[in-house]
Amino acid sequence: MDWASRVDRAFPQPLRVILRGVGQVFFCCNALTGLIFLIALFIGGVAAGAAATVGVLTSTVTAHLLAFSKKDIDAGLYGFNGTLVGPCLFLFLEHSPQLWLYVILASILSSVVLAALMRILRPYQVPASTSPFVLTSWMFLVAVYGFESFTRSPVLPAAGIPVAVPGAGGLAVENWPVALFKGVGEVMFADSVTVGILFLAGIAIVSLRGALMAVGGAFVGIVFPTLLNANLNAIEMGLYAFNPVLTMMAIGWVFLKPSGKSAALAVLAGLMTVVCQAGLASFLTPIGLPTLTFPFVLVMWMFLFAAGMSRHWADPDAEGG
Repeated sequence: MDWASRVDRAFPQPLRVILRGVGQVFFCCNALTGLIFLIALFIGGVAAGAAATVGVLTSTVTAHLLAFSKKDIDAGLYGFNGTLVGPCLFLFLEHSPQLWLYVILASILSSVVLAALMRILRPYQVPASTSPFVLTSWMFLVAVYGFESFTRSPVLPAAGIPVAVPGAGGLAVENWPVALFKGVGEVMFADSVTVGILFLAGIAIVSLRGALMAVGGAFVGIVFPTLLNANLNAIEMGLYAFNPVLTMMAIGWVFLKPSGKSAALAVLAGLMTVVCQAGLASFLTPIGLPTLTFPFVLVMWMFLFAAGMSRHWADPDAEGG
């Protein structure tokens, strides 16, 4: 929207870059949207908001110091992985003074990994997206077993043999709005309806289609797991929804030309993301790691590679996370 772009440009340049980095978590290159996201994170939890702030600042400054592409830095592309790394480590590890150093180091690495993956993937015109966040977080979560200064939080999955979890019936219709908004919020590890609503508002400022794709992804992440009799608690917490949210936004709004065909492809990609998440969760259980946003990344890559072989979808003309 034009007014949102004007507000974005009104922010002082350094602050604009930082806030754009937060906004790029949902593919939104807009400082106002990033500010709304950051406020929402602090509403969800002061520690998560502070960790996201440290993460985006560190990853962006790292990109400047290493003289990466100024255009990419200004667009916030070196900020969103750091934004995710901070809350992730604070969720899955017990809080301690050393954890702040851990967040800083992980945020630095996320920018280095992003630059490397952008170089590798550039010939294929496929974005690295949140893969640096995933790879960096996995490395740092596994590394804690070698350091006595860090302790796993109860939220981090315990390593073990995968076991079937009963679905315990379908999600009641009256609980769907809660699951939907939480699904949007869980993209940044926020188990909050309020945070999810604010995230959607921030996306809508930039693009109504983007917000609709996010809602569609959350809806897919409720209906499809319910039909497959997935774990009811996981569905209601939005844990099956946050990956389809990103997948549908990427395919239906950001990286393919927006159209009815790309919207239909986005729905199919969202459905596949649910299956991919369940499969990866079982695959990662023996080593005690969460899936994070890797189901989204994997499905997005596959669909974008496939779209490049089809005459139905044009090359992407937009940038985003």
